[in-house]
Amino acid sequence: MKSNKSLMAGLLLLSAVSMAVPTIAGEAGKNCGGKHHAVKWAEHDGFAGREFRHMGKALALTEAQKETLKAQREADESARDARHTKLAEARNALATAVEAGANDVELNALADSLGKLHAEQALAGAKAKKAFLAVLTEEQKQTLAEVKAKRLERKAERREARESTKS
Repeated sequence: MKSNKSLMAGLLLLSAVSMAVPTIAGEAGKNCGGKHHAVKWAEHDGFAGREFRHMGKALALTEAQKETLKAQREADESARDARHTKLAEARNALATAVEAGANDVELNALADSLGKLHAEQALAGAKAKKAFLAVLTEEQKQTLAEVKAKRLERKAERREARESTKS
């Protein structure tokens, strides 16, 4: 009899805890302020954030270079946000059309517009990189190439390690 009471008490406690955990987790997720979620590019500082500060140190950027790069980023900010918004809208339109059972002609038109937006984004990125490189000295460009080579080497090593564990 005592064993049955212990079992029932344990089950009751387990069910109460199992209901409380998702509630607590949900509240924690709501109050995190987007710290761990890619809610918006700007909330994670994007290229202007930690990654750029790290690169700025590696390249030993001067204050004038930092100011020039900051001005370039700020000048492109509204256009960048507009591109992100257009891309999100195009993705949503395509997803909505698929769910609504749109015909192939409509889907092709939506996919073409999405592709054009991706091309615009790639072109804007290439222009931004060109502007970034124009600010650097030859020595800094060499350092950048070395950093990039090391990063690609580490990436290849991680890929090989991942593939070797799969086998």
